[in-house]
Amino acid sequence: MDESAIRHHAQQQASPVYPPIAKAAQVQGTVVLSVKIDASGRVESVQAQSGPPMLRQAAIDAFRQWTFQPFEKDGKAVKATGSISIAFDLGKDGSTPDELKTAKEYFAVDGECRKAVSNHSDVTNAASVCDHAAKIAEQFPSDRRFIEKRSAYVWAAWATIYNNDFSAGLNWAKKAVMVVQLKHDDNSGSNAAYTVLALAEAKSGDLQSADSSFSTAEDFGRKAIAWAKQVGFEHGDSYRQSLNQDLHLHAQVLQVLNRPQDAQKKLDEAATLQ
Repeated sequence: MDESAIRHHAQQQASPVYPPIAKAAQVQGTVVLSVKIDASGRVESVQAQSGPPMLRQAAIDAFRQWTFQPFEKDGKAVKATGSISIAFDLGKDGSTPDELKTAKEYFAVDGECRKAVSNHSDVTNAASVCDHAAKIAEQFPSDRRFIEKRSAYVWAAWATIYNNDFSAGLNWAKKAVMVVQLKHDDNSGSNAAYTVLALAEAKSGDLQSADSSFSTAEDFGRKAIAWAKQVGFEHGDSYRQSLNQDLHLHAQVLQVLNRPQDAQKKLDEAATLQ
């Protein structure tokens, strides 16, 4: 059933409560929900299909409070399924013209960065584009746009590491971790920052630091998986894949550090994620 029909049948709607952490991080966007409404007009189930992770639970919580005029087919009340979008907008008053200009430039280059990294054919170009995106992100105000900055720094770190520029990769990875340490991010974002830091440290030969950073990344990864399970997040498998990758990379570092038993423990945990 299309969204217009679902909204047309709504008798009572509840506006979402903007999560404080998302507001502080200047996260906005639209959450698309997959919904099922029973024959009496009550919400039977709701799951997030897409949208900023920090806003999904708020959208789900709001929609659970909606009630509907029963849907009918051939004169009989029936269940209805479909999708509906819940928008979160901080409003233009929250951003200065300069910030909006920077954001427009950043998102354009960020899209090029992600495509270049996914392409895998020209790592030098990917490193250049992602480095440029990260430098644009550095122009955002210090107290805003935390998610954009962390994301930009993580992508720049990955791209420069792929290009064998481990010094630049380590620099961007450290910046990403500095952002997540402000505690405006979610667990998956924090996992990504510490993972790329650990990789940069390992590639630079600092295996002791890499060991510690991988452990921190894994802790965030486990929390992300637990959250996904709790709320029924349909893309939770991506968190399991990230943790699986961390554990295998960590095991390699531990092997080089001559800690085979610890390495095996990581591989054993990874096996449970398959």
